Amino acid sequence: MSAIAERELRPEDAGRNGMMAGPGAGAPNVDSGGDPRRERLLVFALAATVLLVAVLTVTPWPVGAFQDDAIYTVLAKALANGEGFRLTNLPGSPYNTHYPPGYPLVLAALWKLWPAFPDNIVLFKFVNAFFLSAAAVGTYVLCRTRWGFAPWQAAVAALIGTASVTVLLITGVVLSEPLFLALLFPTLLACERAADTGDVRTAIVAGLLVGVLAMVRTLGAFALPAALLVLLLRGHWRALFALGFAAALFLVPWQLWVTAHQGEIAHPLVGKYGSYGAWLVEGYRQGGWDFARAAVVRNAQDIDSTISYMLLPVAQRLPRGIVFVSLLVFLVAGMKRYARNAPVTLGFLACYMLVVMLWPFEPNRFLLAIWPLWFPLAAVGAVACWQLRLPRAALVPWRAVIVVTAGAMSGGYLWYNGIGYSNKWWAAVQRNAGERARPIAEWVARHTSPSAVLSTEDDLIIYLYTGRKAVPTSTFTAAERVRPLTDAEDSTAVREIFSAYNPDYFIVGGDVGLRTARALVERTPPELRPVGRTPKVMIFKRLTR
Repeated sequence: MSAIAERELRPEDAGRNGMMAGPGAGAPNVDSGGDPRRERLLVFALAATVLLVAVLTVTPWPVGAFQDDAIYTVLAKALANGEGFRLTNLPGSPYNTHYPPGYPLVLAALWKLWPAFPDNIVLFKFVNAFFLSAAAVGTYVLCRTRWGFAPWQAAVAALIGTASVTVLLITGVVLSEPLFLALLFPTLLACERAADTGDVRTAIVAGLLVGVLAMVRTLGAFALPAALLVLLLRGHWRALFALGFAAALFLVPWQLWVTAHQGEIAHPLVGKYGSYGAWLVEGYRQGGWDFARAAVVRNAQDIDSTISYMLLPVAQRLPRGIVFVSLLVFLVAGMKRYARNAPVTLGFLACYMLVVMLWPFEPNRFLLAIWPLWFPLAAVGAVACWQLRLPRAALVPWRAVIVVTAGAMSGGYLWYNGIGYSNKWWAAVQRNAGERARPIAEWVARHTSPSAVLSTEDDLIIYLYTGRKAVPTSTFTAAERVRPLTDAEDSTAVREIFSAYNPDYFIVGGDVGLRTARALVERTPPELRPVGRTPKVMIFKRLTR
């Protein structure tokens, strides 16, 4: 591995392989030998293709499949109706500190244009398709300007990075990832340009873009330390301060807002509705190093399981493991070229992945938010491995291994996407959530008053489609990443929720929640009474207050 990382793709070798190595010091390099008009047509065809694919995968299923999409919708509705940046689904309508305001503001503007809910959800999904198309163009430009990919190579990298069935899964719902991707590439390009030139005006623009990016997804803020470090190493002091100050214009007010309002959410609901920082600190403070180690191991296992199956969708773990390790070799081998031609991008990836590995949550959602960045890195690494100088006796076997593993990855990834397209995976999560929640919403609409407060696992969907205030049935802790809640912990959380929000009904379907409900039914005097059921849940009425 060290030998691979230490050897650099030579310009003359890269030319033979159709991929330019680029000049030193991270300066941009564009293959200017082509016809500009033909390249513009290629970019237009790329954008149109990705847009068409994304639009064709839009479904009319209700919002709420991922929980996050329903939270964004609630915030957009509150902003559009003049209620402020509030979680109006919860009793008391506390201010939101969970998600930054960028994407909800975009949705609120669209809500103003088309205020008919739930019909406007389809509009939100269509706009996400345009964001994904813009991300494809951004991927193309980054590949051309920073790594000197030939036009067809950049187009292929952009297409497979944005039209993947997994990316379509999060594009066809009301999630912020498509907007984040659309902004990520202009931000990285501006930061790279500022690092190249040290120009203060360019640095200000880059800093503002970093701030905007972080207002869409908080992890976008990690472009800031990456850019500042490169500027520091290159001695661009004025640009460093300019970029940091411009980004702070967005980051500091948001952190002040979070600090001012993070105490408005009851403790059991902080994981779902409160600020990330308090939730994360509590998890690590209680779990210590053992928790940190277990979270990293669990995240690594999930990444291995998911990515290896994407690369080779077979049941046997050995070939999948071989392909996954080969991918890691290619990624490491490509880092030197990234460091030379796009150091800010590499620094952003490093910071991003460090946080993802330490974050006590399923990591693959985070990977999808930067999905197109991995394909150029893997491609550059494969070329670097191919160009590795070895003794003649070892060269042919080594290159044969590269051809076989790279071919297996490419073929397996196409196979995986073919399966996903044929089975319409992008609709599966939405369909399952809709089929589960619809009978609950119908029961609630028929049997409860508009002023009722409900505790339900589908609290956001129930609020959006019935208008009833709703809260979750339990808590969500960082510790759940490595172990499930015990019955005692669930019971404690339920009591805290009852005390804080005083719900009228308790609607639950999970095994732990049902055991808690039965215990409350069997108490003397009973605290709950069963009053209904759907195919997925039991419905209880609270008896004591």
